[in-house]
Amino acid sequence: MSGEVRNWQRSATEDLWERTLNQIATRMGRLSYLSRLRNPETDQYEHHGLSAVFGEEAAEDALRRSHAESLRSFLNLGILDQVNDVKGYLGGLPQSARRLLTNWEKLKGYEAMLPQSASLAQKALFNGNMAIIIRHLKAELVAGEKRPD
Repeated sequence: MSGEVRNWQRSATEDLWERTLNQIATRMGRLSYLSRLRNPETDQYEHHGLSAVFGEEAAEDALRRSHAESLRSFLNLGILDQVNDVKGYLGGLPQSARRLLTNWEKLKGYEAMLPQSASLAQKALFNGNMAIIIRHLKAELVAGEKRPD
C-alpha cells in the first residue's frame, strides 16, 4: 500500500510541474501561485483538479513539496538573477509594479508567498533579499522616469 501512495504522490507532483508550474515563467510566479492555493484557515492546499485525479492526500503532498522546492529554487539564484526573476514576475501582472513594490515595502506582503515549511534561515534570507530587490527595482523605476525618450 505505501508503494502505491508514493507512486501516486510522485505522479501528482510530476503532473503538477508538467501541466502547471513549468508553464509559469518565473520562480516568484510559482511561489505566488502555490501560496494562493494554501487555505490560511486550515493550512491545507486546495487544488480541485489535482485532488480529483490523485486524491486529496497526494495533491496536498505534491503542492506542499512543490512550494518548498519553489522557494529553494528561488533562493538558489544569485541576487541579480533574483532581481530579474522578480522583475519578470512584476512584468506579467496587470497592476502597477510601482504600487505593488510600495505595498510590499510597507506591508511585507511577499512574506505570504513563503511555504509554512520554510526554515528560519530561509525566511530571513528571502525577506532580506526581497528588501534589497524592492529598493533596487523602485530605484530602477525612478531612474527610468528621468531618462529622456
